[in-house]
Amino acid sequence: MNIRKLTTMAAFAALTIPLVAQKAPEPAGLTPNSRQIEWYNREMIAFFHFGINTFEDFVNEGDGRANTAIFNPTALDCGQWMRTLQAAGIPSAILTAKHADGFCLWPSKYTDYCVKNSTWKDGKGDVVREFVDACEEYGIKAGIYLGPHDRYEHLSPLYNTQRYKDYYGHQLNELMSDYGKIWETWWDGAGADELTTPIYTHWYNIVRSKQPDCVIFGTKNSYRFADVRWMGNEAGHTGDPCWATTDSISIRDEAAHYQGLNEGFFGGDAYVPAETDVSIRPSWFYHEEEDNRVKSVQELWDIYCTSVGRNSVLLINFPPDRRGLLHSTDSLHMALLRKGLDETFGTNLLKGSKVKASNVRGNKFKAENMLDTDKTTYFATSDSHKTANVEFALPRQTEFDCAMIQEVIELGHRTNKWSIEYSNDGKNWTAIPEATNKQSIGYKWIVRFEPVKARYVRLNIQDGRACPAIHTFGVYKQSSILK
Repeated sequence: MNIRKLTTMAAFAALTIPLVAQKAPEPAGLTPNSRQIEWYNREMIAFFHFGINTFEDFVNEGDGRANTAIFNPTALDCGQWMRTLQAAGIPSAILTAKHADGFCLWPSKYTDYCVKNSTWKDGKGDVVREFVDACEEYGIKAGIYLGPHDRYEHLSPLYNTQRYKDYYGHQLNELMSDYGKIWETWWDGAGADELTTPIYTHWYNIVRSKQPDCVIFGTKNSYRFADVRWMGNEAGHTGDPCWATTDSISIRDEAAHYQGLNEGFFGGDAYVPAETDVSIRPSWFYHEEEDNRVKSVQELWDIYCTSVGRNSVLLINFPPDRRGLLHSTDSLHMALLRKGLDETFGTNLLKGSKVKASNVRGNKFKAENMLDTDKTTYFATSDSHKTANVEFALPRQTEFDCAMIQEVIELGHRTNKWSIEYSNDGKNWTAIPEATNKQSIGYKWIVRFEPVKARYVRLNIQDGRACPAIHTFGVYKQSSILK
């Protein structure tokens, strides 16, 4: 048979593939908006707790009575903060422009309890300006924490929620209007029970009109406006499973619905993924006494795996000291974490494997797509197949102790039960206990286990609401830095 005839037959065969096999799967359930997709791809965000609390003795929750004169960072360098983030591979940062004590890090026109009445720069300074300018210089996405609860304002005999709604709205408008692009705003729920839906509606409209791309972190009464939710603790551990979808009513009460915050609900009625906030130190604000209690690289690796590695985004706090600088230990540990992450996930040990899947949607959606580094290519089965087995025959026996899988989040949560097995003959399979009957996948899921040596690895998609859509799957060897 000549080459021309073979080419013609191949072209005809391609034309006869069912049309459905050439189309992308339809989304299943709720899907993320563009802000949430951008947020997921950050993976890690830096938190900077810095303010008048920094200049009091071991205070993390100021009462609003501290004298503004004590705020006086002697060597503030937001560029140093950004260099730490670059070394750690963190693309975004959030500054506590106003914490619960009420002290403002910018010269607000609406209060005297701010930097314009501090000793620093004779009252002419603006920390928020220096922060956002440094973010722009170093290519970091700037975010703002403007604490809804304000103890200083509560001290006024004129305080009431209506007056505070307007006061906070004015300040929110300043920050959303005068400091360039803001990528996230953080509405902490601590102490904010009195702030009801009409108040948050007013504030939400300010954010959306001024910063349409800004991600809103919400808790309690602000949940209905939130792009992302609190995950229920400050220890750095999301649930297993951890669904991006949750119940829009039940998540408003953290105490009664902790599980809903920590794990979400498969098939929930709101797409509000979890953001995992934790400090690199025991406290949120800097205290010299904690210089020897900075989380180790190994602890940070654990947190990464139970946050980013559980379909969440990690918000890791670095508290600047009274000079206005990050401590060298904090910076070093995060740089080492990044080195360990790069060493671990830089080599997918399944690369070069021969791949066999029990069902494939079409050549465009072949299982080998899970081994490339392109998130736009992925493995999918036909619509009628919600399960699949994918075998990877490695070139040689290989040792690994970590696996990672990523779903196409734009198509919604699809798979809700999956497992990983290994074999040395392709016939007798051994389950990896830590990767057996797992539920959620989402943006990224990481499992760690005791080292195994194998020639074959099998991914079993055991159940789902729709055909699987997975763009990455791999096994890895953890870097010695992380152990």
